[in-house]
Amino acid sequence: MKKINHIVIIGFGNIAQGLLPLLSKHYAEATVTIFEKNLQTSQREIANEFLASLENVNITAKNFDHVLSPHLNENVFLLNLAVSVSSLSLVSLAQLHGSLYLDTCIEPWSYETKNNKTLTSNFELREAMKAHQQSNSGSTAILAHGANPGFISILLKKALLEMAALNNISAAPNHQADWAGLAKELEIQVIQISEHDSQATSTARDPLGFVSTWSADGLITECRQPAELGWGTHENELPLGAKKNGYAIEMSETGHQVRVKSWSPNYLEFSAFLLTHNEALSIAEYLTLGDLENPTYRPTVYYAYEPCDQTLASIMLLDKHQTNYDFKKTILKDEIISGADELGIFLISNKYDAFWLGSNLSIGKTRKQAKYNNATSLQVASSIIGGMKWAEKSPSEGIVESENLDWKYIYDFTADYWEPIVKQQVNWRPSHTDRSLSLKNFISRN
Repeated sequence: MKKINHIVIIGFGNIAQGLLPLLSKHYAEATVTIFEKNLQTSQREIANEFLASLENVNITAKNFDHVLSPHLNENVFLLNLAVSVSSLSLVSLAQLHGSLYLDTCIEPWSYETKNNKTLTSNFELREAMKAHQQSNSGSTAILAHGANPGFISILLKKALLEMAALNNISAAPNHQADWAGLAKELEIQVIQISEHDSQATSTARDPLGFVSTWSADGLITECRQPAELGWGTHENELPLGAKKNGYAIEMSETGHQVRVKSWSPNYLEFSAFLLTHNEALSIAEYLTLGDLENPTYRPTVYYAYEPCDQTLASIMLLDKHQTNYDFKKTILKDEIISGADELGIFLISNKYDAFWLGSNLSIGKTRKQAKYNNATSLQVASSIIGGMKWAEKSPSEGIVESENLDWKYIYDFTADYWEPIVKQQVNWRPSHTDRSLSLKNFISRN
């Protein structure tokens, strides 16, 4: 087991700020160094409160080695919490120095854009990392491990076991094929990563401002990337204009142009954006039986996200400002007065009632647990800490995704921060007239 005495963080946005109170609790003896390109007074105050060293440096493809290498060794944990700072480059650098590594999303140095679309897909980013992973060994580097992607894959395994027990199916899966076999036995055809954010403020949104509860830049990028999802074996019709990428499909529309029907215990049925996310791809591949190109079983997997009202209004700006996305960007935190972030795994079976398992974390409970957080950021930050603790006790695993972690260990460490964790069976289908679970029945048409 490694003893971490120094934590290096790239990016000091909402997630990193919310992470500092948790680091002070779980890594009290470690020093913290943060690199941020656009420093504000409030960031300096938060860093000073937690005795973190804050450097006003933009980490780029040209300087990352020179800037970061002096800080890296076998007792260092490198956290990449920035947009457009290459995961592949930082993983390679961290492993060169024997440092541990974690990010919450696989990032490139830059996203290619054309005709108002961000063309770099998560499938491309993930496949490039997989190609590197095949010849990789060394210090542990955990990819895409925040809330979702990340802890949602831990909840997936718990949900599969809970659903099996409810339906009197005996299950004790240990390996990938066991988990995929259990999903098949449950006849799960669709897995939604279902999120409904109801956090609300007492202040009005700037009509030309872009508001988010996690990252304005990150959300704008996801909205402009092509909508992507894991493609199930029960599907018999590609959406118009979509292209198949092995275990996934890429739609012709961007994420903010595709609406799907989803469900959560608090809000019940709702309409959501089908945004591209790494977990839709990694879960779909993990639950595949047979060859990736010609599987015998795979569920359809995608992220269904309905943001808070102010963010929803912000997303509507994207098509009106097709050449300039330099909005006034705001992260909602201190001004939130009510609401919760419902985030869970929603298993939809062709045979059994659907099953939802996830967090109903309120802003009130969030503030009792950690300063400088909203419900969304605490779900992410606590998952980061869980991943870090696992990496410390498993320091030589090479490159891994959330599906390959010790799910019981991560769950036991992280779940308290996500409570209340709600589970519910429901006889729900996207269509009352057509009971099939093909994607076309989930897509919400106005």
